[in-house]
Amino acid sequence: MNLFTAKWPFYISGPLLALLMVLSLYIFDDVIGLGDALTVATEYCGGAVTEQQFGDPPPLDWQLGLLVGLFIGALVGALMGNKFKPELMAEGGGSFTVKTLRTVGCGMGGGFLVMLGIQLAGDSVFGQISAAMQLSGGAWVFLIAMTVTGCALAILLERRGEGGASGKGASGKAAAKGK
Repeated sequence: MNLFTAKWPFYISGPLLALLMVLSLYIFDDVIGLGDALTVATEYCGGAVTEQQFGDPPPLDWQLGLLVGLFIGALVGALMGNKFKPELMAEGGGSFTVKTLRTVGCGMGGGFLVMLGIQLAGDSVFGQISAAMQLSGGAWVFLIAMTVTGCALAILLERRGEGGASGKGASGKAAAKGK
């Protein structure tokens, strides 16, 4: 198995992820999550807007480093997988102004939803898993609700024919009949 290009089986990646979380709890004495890093970054940006000048940047602790590392890692992964497609405008018809407004609206709306979800959950999913390993009741309620909601949404999308690459959804059945 090539470690960088092959898909890892769940029975290897799951325990490795759990060991990584336990190791991070031991090293950092804190659960891994992005809630604190996003809060610090948001407060810095909010202060820069209200004061109309940039102050001293927030200290680079491990959580902010994790946030920056996630961005860099995702960019490197997309570049290595030849899946990176830089776009400044959303696809679809319309004038330059409509495309620009759609792009800005989707970006800001997506960012707002991510931040809202992290604030409502108390932390990112990774942080919730780390907290569940410490037997936090709230984290277990969150993870159970997330699993039930994800399963229900997957069933609904599969019935609509918008499922994954399995080809068993409505679109896969229609394609099979056309053969």
